[in-house]
Amino acid sequence: MHLDGVPVRACVTPISGVGEQKVTTIEGVGKTAVGAKVQAAWKAVDTPQCGYCQAGQIMSATALLTTTPKPTDEEIDAAMNGNLCRCATYIRIKKAIKVAAGLEKA
Repeated sequence: MHLDGVPVRACVTPISGVGEQKVTTIEGVGKTAVGAKVQAAWKAVDTPQCGYCQAGQIMSATALLTTTPKPTDEEIDAAMNGNLCRCATYIRIKKAIKVAAGLEKA
């Protein structure tokens, strides 16, 4: 989820830590311009395999592209660090981020 646009892990974030911050979940991120681009790119690149990590991956990618619209490979790696993918679709994840950023075609 995002708290005021910053990705955090919902599974370890206590409700008491949320306070008055704006909460955005995977269900709402597609209503933002950047989130919609990320979700569209995920589909175009056929990124998911099992789906286990996809919500966290999409949330982190959206936060990255919101602050850094044209990220470098190093910026993508840093932003996505800590998001584990059981199926190892990291190459497709990076491509989808680049597609959403307009840096590559699907």
